[in-house]
Amino acid sequence: MTHDGFGRPVSAAPPPAAGWPPGARLCLGVAADPGRQFLAVTRDLPVALSVHTVPRGPVGELLLPFTPLERRYVQEAPEDRRAHRLAQLWTRKEAALRLTGRGGLALADEIDALSEARDGKVVIPASPAHPGGIAYVRDLPTGPRTVASAALAAPASGLRVWRFAVPRT
Repeated sequence: MTHDGFGRPVSAAPPPAAGWPPGARLCLGVAADPGRQFLAVTRDLPVALSVHTVPRGPVGELLLPFTPLERRYVQEAPEDRRAHRLAQLWTRKEAALRLTGRGGLALADEIDALSEARDGKVVIPASPAHPGGIAYVRDLPTGPRTVASAALAAPASGLRVWRFAVPRT
């Protein structure tokens, strides 16, 4: 194993049994939330994950890192769905920021995870401290109180994701 420029694990040489061509890389993404962990695997395409528990209670105070469009999307939802929408938008942003570089969470209110996201495209604006970029984000199947998203550097169908229960100690 080795790591890419952002510290994500990458297999420098896949096992011969995989039958992949020379130079192919196995890219991994890992994310955890209390009680659950996700592992994503892709071939030759960096992947980043985000997973969070849906918050309980009012979401008004949690809307700061969202664009006006995203805030309306959350506030227009039925009250019992607002927290789920908010958490899903956050995992989309966080996965995209993790994919495109470190330290970008301060940019969250500048990232629109809705308007262009029909095809999964999330644009990360460039700044003096952050190179910016594009991530292709998809929501992952989870339980009713959990949301998760995966971000890839290009549209791809070869993403494999596993969910593990983490034993409580």
